[in-house]
Amino acid sequence: MQGTHHYAVVTGAASGIGREIALQLAGQGWRLAISDINSNGLAATAREIEDAGAELLDATPVDISDAEAVDAWAARLSELYGAAHTIHHVGGISIWGRVDTMPLEKWRQLIDVNLMGTVHIIRAFIPAMMQAGPVPRSERRRVGPRRLVGVASAAGIIALPWHAAYSASKGGVLSMLEVLRFDLAPYGIAVHAVAPGAVDTGLVRTIDIDGVDQDNPRVAKARALFQRHAVSPAECAEIILKGVRKNKALITTGGEIAFARWAQVNAPWLYRAAMGGVNRAFRWVAKDAML
Repeated sequence: MQGTHHYAVVTGAASGIGREIALQLAGQGWRLAISDINSNGLAATAREIEDAGAELLDATPVDISDAEAVDAWAARLSELYGAAHTIHHVGGISIWGRVDTMPLEKWRQLIDVNLMGTVHIIRAFIPAMMQAGPVPRSERRRVGPRRLVGVASAAGIIALPWHAAYSASKGGVLSMLEVLRFDLAPYGIAVHAVAPGAVDTGLVRTIDIDGVDQDNPRVAKARALFQRHAVSPAECAEIILKGVRKNKALITTGGEIAFARWAQVNAPWLYRAAMGGVNRAFRWVAKDAML
């Protein structure tokens, strides 16, 4: 029972990667506090955790873009259960669009949820973890150090088409976590940045591609191709938790992302050719689907 005296916080737990991380942590014996803006999906995850016999401390609907709501949730958890052992911040949204047509409102929404939402979680939970200090050595062998795990995206690393706004929000998360990896080390807090590649979550079917008719046959064909290539949310969660146990600073869910990151520095001509091909393919898909 890994989390008998410690608890893990999971955001975005109503569906997709966040739900699977919460369920897998429950299976490992962690006590859990979970949140999501989707109250119905959150309640369903809560029932699954309890049905599995795990200890669910809290399941509170929270809008991570609302700093006061995040602060209130974190303060209540700290008062009742002390500092968290591990934060798995998964909550976020995805919107794609051309830089010349995507409304400013959608740019702000991405920054407010993905980037500022991460800031809100960090400001609300990490100070108590810093104050609590490192986990005693006698317990660390069983549960590991305190951890901050932030799910960003491969789009924060590589040049995916029509991702400028989304990449800005996720790239900011990656850079912030890289700084915190060293800032928080003296307090016994390990920091892990996650950059998933293709994952077949519910977002694949509901993603907002600004200015594109998603019922267009080309778009449907591209989505089906993506889904065949993608890992499942359960597989993604397993990769993340394995990477955390191995103390990886950057966790990717596919070899292609690690290779692309390597190619950016070591084989820029190869990276440029690959990204050019991806962008041409995306333009072909979108050509007849523009609204």
